[in-house]
Amino acid sequence: MSSINLKDEVQKVLAGEWKGFVERHPRLAEVIDQSLLVEQATASIADDPDYQRALREAEGMEWSANVAVELVSGFVKDWLKRLL
Repeated sequence: MSSINLKDEVQKVLAGEWKGFVERHPRLAEVIDQSLLVEQATASIADDPDYQRALREAEGMEWSANVAVELVSGFVKDWLKRLL
């Protein structure tokens, strides 16, 4: 699998999801430090056993970076849902 920077990908996904998050949770969005949110999401996802297993499987199958980015996107979206 091509290497990706998890933090960069998390930041991209969160940026894409932010507008919807603000619409659903305007008061919470006002007080959240987005850089801290990226750090917390990155750490949480990196430690997730399902994410680790998916990475091992991806390496064995030689998935492309695009597939890895899609994988990260799914984990970030799930993480945001669990945040609330």
